[in-house]
Amino acid sequence: CPITNSIASGTLGSCSIKKQRSEKKPIPNEQKDDKYFERRRRNNQAAKKSRDARKMREDQIALKAAILEHENALLRAQVLTLREESSS
Repeated sequence: CPITNSIASGTLGSCSIKKQRSEKKPIPNEQKDDKYFERRRRNNQAAKKSRDARKMREDQIALKAAILEHENALLRAQVLTLREESSS
């Protein structure tokens, strides 16, 4: 979405500006000390925790969707039955 058109129309809501990341440069081995490895370990743990939490949320959403779809099917059948009863 062109920014100038969005600004002119006053709608920037769906337009997002992404900031580019700087290129990652590997850290030389001589700079890797205990502090570096501890930071890496903590970061890896945090990343795993975040991935696990996201997976759990996705699983819960999928389960809830399946339950709601089943409930919806039951309600549709009930509506159909009630309509048939009322028309006869």
